Amino acid sequence: MTEDETSRTRTATKPAGEGRSRPWTLIVRQVLAFALETAFLFAVTYWAITAFPSHRAPAAVVALALSVVLWSLVLAPRAKNRLPWPALPLVAGGAFLAGAGALMVSGLALAAVLVAAAAVVNLVWDLAAGYPAVASAPRRSGRRAK
Repeated sequence: MTEDETSRTRTATKPAGEGRSRPWTLIVRQVLAFALETAFLFAVTYWAITAFPSHRAPAAVVALALSVVLWSLVLAPRAKNRLPWPALPLVAGGAFLAGAGALMVSGLALAAVLVAAAAVVNLVWDLAAGYPAVASAPRRSGRRAK
């Protein structure tokens, strides 16, 4: 066999891009989840700024830091104490809806309605799919994992 013939058989058995492509629905779900997480952090920070007008900067820093720490402890994809499956989308959906409520209280009604609608779509989509949009990578185990 010549080099051209072997390269043809290799490409015929394994198409280019196999294993790298993702279904478009998964990509949309991941983008939606990221947008909701970002909107949640913005909503909490903006609420703190409007709730404590005399101490805007410290209130924003404390609210943002608290939100990030709590999110990273139980809801982040690589959290050590991540919530189990049935509770994970429900708690995340509750957090997103709480962020929408914070936006509503802060006076951003249109943004609050948009975030609430996106949160409901994300929650229904996660529950219908049976797994979260952003799943963590499998953890390595064994001697060399440390």
